[in-house]
Amino acid sequence: MNTPKAPTKPGTLNPAVGRRPPHLQTPDPGPPVWYKRKYLVHPKFQMTLILLNSLVAVALVSMTVLLMVKSHLYLENVVKQTRLPGQNIFIEMLDQQLRTLLITMAIATFFGVVVTGIATLLISHKVAGPMIKLRRYFGEIEKNGDFYEDLNFRKSDFFLDLPPTINRALHTLKKK
Repeated sequence: MNTPKAPTKPGTLNPAVGRRPPHLQTPDPGPPVWYKRKYLVHPKFQMTLILLNSLVAVALVSMTVLLMVKSHLYLENVVKQTRLPGQNIFIEMLDQQLRTLLITMAIATFFGVVVTGIATLLISHKVAGPMIKLRRYFGEIEKNGDFYEDLNFRKSDFFLDLPPTINRALHTLKKK
């Protein structure tokens, strides 16, 4: 015997099935896009850039620290030569200032290297990604002997002028 189904309101649970009707179900969005993206797409190239940028940052900070220490030693020597009654207090104050500056510079260097590393990773991702896509695209042409779709890069990538040029050249070659 067929019993008629009770009508349900949109968005309510269908008692016969125990869940929302398929046309009213909201798809699971999953993790955010940035979470899915692999940023280290060409590790050798990208890590070399990150290392070089980090070394430049550390070298600049090291030169600054060297100049600070040299200045500190000069001031300490000048104070010792004056033979003022309160010179020990002044030298202690200079030492404290140097320690504070060195600690501040160490913290700034750490954060600078981290920020530089992240920025370099993000920028190099936009350079290495198109190169990998080019390698795969031409590898497929080499394997199949023909191409079936045009080359495209992401809108955020560098070298966005390359795909149209390559596509036009390949279409010209295909016509011949």
